[in-house]
Amino acid sequence: MFAILKELNFQKEIKLLYLSFFSFATAVGMNLVSFPTILKLNNINPAKIGISYTIDAIGGIFISFFLAKIVARIGLMKTIRFGAIIYALLIIIIYHFINFYLWLLISFAIGVCWFIYTITRISWLNILLNNSQRGVGLGIFSMIISAGIALGPIIVSFSKADQFLTFIISASLVILSLIFLIPLNKLNKPIINSKRIPLKDFFIKNPTCFLTRFFLDFQTYILMTFTVVYGSQIGLSYEKAGLLITAYMASGFFDTIVGFMLKKISPYKLINIGFLGCLYCFIAILIYNKSYFILLLIYFSFGMFIACIYVSVFKIMNEDYNIEELVSASATFQLIGTTGSVMGSLFGGLIINIIGAQGLPISIIFSCVFYITYLIIYEKRISPKN
Repeated sequence: MFAILKELNFQKEIKLLYLSFFSFATAVGMNLVSFPTILKLNNINPAKIGISYTIDAIGGIFISFFLAKIVARIGLMKTIRFGAIIYALLIIIIYHFINFYLWLLISFAIGVCWFIYTITRISWLNILLNNSQRGVGLGIFSMIISAGIALGPIIVSFSKADQFLTFIISASLVILSLIFLIPLNKLNKPIINSKRIPLKDFFIKNPTCFLTRFFLDFQTYILMTFTVVYGSQIGLSYEKAGLLITAYMASGFFDTIVGFMLKKISPYKLINIGFLGCLYCFIAILIYNKSYFILLLIYFSFGMFIACIYVSVFKIMNEDYNIEELVSASATFQLIGTTGSVMGSLFGGLIINIIGAQGLPISIIFSCVFYITYLIIYEKRISPKN
């Protein structure tokens, strides 16, 4: 018991980063309900909502090619401050819906700032975590993100998804997440390798890591983007549908358990278990979605299986690269996920637009089947030994 508590006793800088992640994740959780609500209230259909999130992701893809060079040139803290402050301002601006094309432009800028702010902090966390802490540390990181995103829709259920107050609270939480990082100014900043790691090189180094991250974000982005749309189409209110995201994120405690499990179980095995579990969860939703309680339970279970994938693939990536490469590797790693999220948003929006609410579980089932097909045909031949 004492050994476990000792492993949870991280240095002050890591704790401050965790507080920052929690505050920012709460803001993101609020946006996951409020952004699609504003679009839907302005008669934007699911396919176009998918496009808006795709543009957001494309912003991340765009800046990923330059992030390592930007950090190396102007420094880690200046880059972090820029990402947070502009992101907060854009949340306030995007509330005032003028037309869909302006929304897309703002979404692109939000994607750029989100990528900058997220990847710089994750890279710093990975640098501060030592090898013995990494599995548990990443599990706690993932749990904190889940808790924050789970809290977001709960706040929205009180402040209401279409109210300006919700957007003010979200922007304030982003600024709070930046305030938590002020003491880190005193730290010696890590040396950053400005050389970008191309997608091809990342794939060649570890194709399982590449495909896992791609399909992880493919299906989670479908879930995050379209749960409110899905819920409204099966008769739930926007706020009640948003609480499905809370149920999904409420399983975040399991991320820390996965961190401890990684001390005994191969991350590759946990990834495979995760994809199989995700498949079964959405087959169940496809078959039966009449009970709100059952939906909450399935979303919660889905989050537990996602934890197996998320924490494990982060650990694999961190062990594949040296400390000075972690900003570049993290940027490429996120680029892979962002590409998956773009494809997921487009695919999910299109399928939901064609066949209605059932398009959400069908889209996620598709991603799981694709990965499992890779597992059956190729993994034994080309994945690293575990």
